[in-house]
Amino acid sequence: MAELVGTTKINGYLVHVEKEDVDIDVDIPTHKVEKGINLSDHVERKPVIVKISGLIIRPTPERVEIMVANLEKMEIEGQLITYEGRRIYKNMLMSGLTIQADSKTINGYRFSCTLTEVRIAETSYIPPKRKAVTAPVAQAGRKQTENKKQSPIYHVVKKGDTYYALGKKYNLRWQQLQTWNKYDPRKIPIGVKLRVG
Repeated sequence: MAELVGTTKINGYLVHVEKEDVDIDVDIPTHKVEKGINLSDHVERKPVIVKISGLIIRPTPERVEIMVANLEKMEIEGQLITYEGRRIYKNMLMSGLTIQADSKTINGYRFSCTLTEVRIAETSYIPPKRKAVTAPVAQAGRKQTENKKQSPIYHVVKKGDTYYALGKKYNLRWQQLQTWNKYDPRKIPIGVKLRVG
């Protein structure tokens, strides 16, 4: 058996890594110029990619299966991973997890996977504006109202549009849409304008 690089941790779970390949790369954009070689004015760092392979070993088969299930869950659910090997890498996602059984490893499995660095955007929170405290209106008097004539609202039909879906979208009953537009509900032509308000 090859000498182990050492015990490493994936989100705190102990695994034995035999091989750890780290890919630290950059992208150098270039711009064409009239004479000479292309111009480069900056460098863009690419995500760090760590490819690991080794052994998942535990004292009992049950504990081995629990560890395999934990690794599968990390990959499928897209959990952020902290990898502690020769170096520590944070904010990684796992992909390409393979589990191999062979005759040389009795109480575990061989495994390999790829960890890719990611940046997760966080939504910013802005508290709602407070309403200004104003004094109550005493006598406003009689107000004159204006009747504004509303112009109808139209929707251009796309593939898959139905009276029911448009009713939900524009907060109307689908029967009202059918009354306004006179198209058979099963044969609404694509590209026509339907009145929706």
